[in-house]
Amino acid sequence: MATGQPDETTPSSSKPLTKLQAGFAHHFARLWKAAPAYRLAGGAENGAKQNGQNLLKDERIQAAIKAESAALGMTVEESTVRMSEWGRVTIDDVMTKEVIEHTPRIKKRFADIVEEFRQEIDFEQRVAIATEALLSGKAQTKYRKQQAAAHQNRKIRLLRMEMELERNPKATRWVDGPTVEKEVVQLDLVKVHDLKAGHMIKKVTPTRYGTAVELHDAKDAVNTMLKIHGAFAPVKVDHTTNGNDMPGSNIMMPDNGRD
Repeated sequence: MATGQPDETTPSSSKPLTKLQAGFAHHFARLWKAAPAYRLAGGAENGAKQNGQNLLKDERIQAAIKAESAALGMTVEESTVRMSEWGRVTIDDVMTKEVIEHTPRIKKRFADIVEEFRQEIDFEQRVAIATEALLSGKAQTKYRKQQAAAHQNRKIRLLRMEMELERNPKATRWVDGPTVEKEVVQLDLVKVHDLKAGHMIKKVTPTRYGTAVELHDAKDAVNTMLKIHGAFAPVKVDHTTNGNDMPGSNIMMPDNGRD
């Protein structure tokens, strides 16, 4: 339907690109999807897919997309530098050694655990008595009731532990051991940022044991650079035998009367 307004999707080799058309070419060269490129260029959501496809038919827009792609593409020099960086990088460049608190799990005799808990009950009772002496009136009464309930719960727990120990005097339990200092090496994202080394990391995966970091294959990068510089001898391939022995190449030795 004629509206008197220029159609954004009508090809024309003489007209300059409109803002929407130029924006579409810009975004399409990065996304390679018509609908989102059309929307990001300022086009309406409704009919974005069809309108984007229509714009791709315009030779001027095709030329603009090609120019954008060429500008975004990697030159031979840049590719060589990037491959060289992958070959040189080591994980040490972006890792930091730190000292952290570490609480190991240790196996302990259950009898020792019961005795330690008994001593803990006695300590908590002495603390409660001393604290109660500092209070007075309703505050003292409220505190006394709270501590009496807590003490009773601890005594019930101790009774259960003693009965378990009576059933199995040689029992052991895994418990938290003493907290110690431990040296760990971790990925330092600040170093990654400061060194602008993000492109050297292929993948970062959080695991239950820490952060797993995978770099791009340095050996593959080095081999590629050696090939570029002609360090490898050319591979010779015999296309006449498909890898089989050459006809008449078998050597027969005379028997000469040997067994």
